[in-house]
Amino acid sequence: MVKLTTFSLLLLVAISSCNRSTKSDGAIDYPGGRLATDSAELFAPGVISSDSFEHSAPAFSPDRRSLLWSLVEMPTWKASILEINYEDNKWSAPHSPTFSDTTASDIYPSFSPDGKTLYFSSSRKLPSGKFPSRGNVLWSVEKTETGWGIPQPLDSIVSKGGEYSPSIASSGNLYFTYGPFRSPDWNILMTKYIRGSNAEPTQLPATINTSGYEDGPFVAPDESYLIFESDRPGGIGGSIDLYISFKSKNGDWSTPVTLGHKVNSSADERFARVSPDGKFLFFGSNRRRIEGKPNFDIYWISTSVITSLREQIPQAVN
Repeated sequence: MVKLTTFSLLLLVAISSCNRSTKSDGAIDYPGGRLATDSAELFAPGVISSDSFEHSAPAFSPDRRSLLWSLVEMPTWKASILEINYEDNKWSAPHSPTFSDTTASDIYPSFSPDGKTLYFSSSRKLPSGKFPSRGNVLWSVEKTETGWGIPQPLDSIVSKGGEYSPSIASSGNLYFTYGPFRSPDWNILMTKYIRGSNAEPTQLPATINTSGYEDGPFVAPDESYLIFESDRPGGIGGSIDLYISFKSKNGDWSTPVTLGHKVNSSADERFARVSPDGKFLFFGSNRRRIEGKPNFDIYWISTSVITSLREQIPQAVN
């Protein structure tokens, strides 16, 4: 697993540069002490992006005082979630959140837009004492003023097994990936939030889902756009690129387009998420190599790349 002692030392070195940075809101620095531009950059090198295998976008609480992300231990693919918190005008050292389960894989943390709930995917035991029979299920845990609550699996109507990458809209509608074990056909599903509960999930339309691989949805809080990863034909470089679809005025999803050369590269791009203030797009990429092997890191860029694409699609909701 990640050597937190070494990682923490790197964090302290990086934090020392924060005093020389420009703060985005006059109060809280982003980890690493600088802001993204119109060109994709490694996010918080030595703080978040390390020689470990970062396997999610960062999940910021709306007040940006908590940040969680997941790592994967290779070659076992065992996943774990790390957390840092902004306290006493500095970021804490990375640590496992109190809801972690060291006997299982926890991955893909995602805050609700109000910051009260964190969603994640896990292989941990269910309340019945049994492990999921069809792969990871979706869990949620409440965030309170005193810390994390007790995690609970989502209703079996919503999560039956094999679910990953949750993303929740302000409406309560939940988007996630269903990935059948050993199947190349992964799809993005959505469950509507109706009168206090979520309905049976349905697949997004054929404009989004293909017979191939679609994963890692990020839905804008107002559901005006959806970013996801796909191996569909027409990509820019690697086997997986990031795409965006805008909600049209009649409620349909537009034909997805790639996020372009500013985001996608000759490597694979995955795990998109936009910061709570809407200013920055985070994503994973294995464009950086360590000892000759591609290693997933977290990158970020200004969301002007999204604004530019939206302006090219007349029917998109603005």
